[in-house]
Amino acid sequence: MTENTETSPQIVPELAGPLRRILAMSYDSLLLIAVLLLAMALITPLLGENSKPSHNPFVSSYLVSVTFFFFAWFWTHGGQTLGMRSWKLRLELEDGQPMTLWHALLRFLTAIPSWSLFGLGLFFCITPSTEHIPAAIKLLENLPCWVLMVAGFIWIVIDNWKNSWRDRFSQTRVIQLKKS
Repeated sequence: MTENTETSPQIVPELAGPLRRILAMSYDSLLLIAVLLLAMALITPLLGENSKPSHNPFVSSYLVSVTFFFFAWFWTHGGQTLGMRSWKLRLELEDGQPMTLWHALLRFLTAIPSWSLFGLGLFFCITPSTEHIPAAIKLLENLPCWVLMVAGFIWIVIDNWKNSWRDRFSQTRVIQLKKS
């Protein structure tokens, strides 16, 4: 009896589309807000009036750290946040391996510009007066607010691989899981 030494072709998973990714991000952002509120509730009694992020750089750093560990925990333990689990998505390395803490950090750091533009666009959409913002940022006020909101995420729509630039930089991919 002879053995078949041919290797079977590797199945390439389907990459997640922009709509599912946005829906999962929306779900995760609600969960993150709850986590950040809890994190602030824990340190407010310790810092008192200095617990406002604008008054204390420690608080801003603390909240960014909490945000990173929120995502890093889920990404390195199964590759799914709760929003990703709900929308049947999983984050993994390009070679199909589970995420490492290093790749999670790269992904988190490269997502900051996208989320900053999104936040700035949201700010311009909901704030009637922008007199108190710096002049350099005020130049962006003439753009429609939605342009800023989608600027960091538009790459997913125009890229044939359906990867954002932070996916490429961190060597990760968001895949669509099959219904089971």
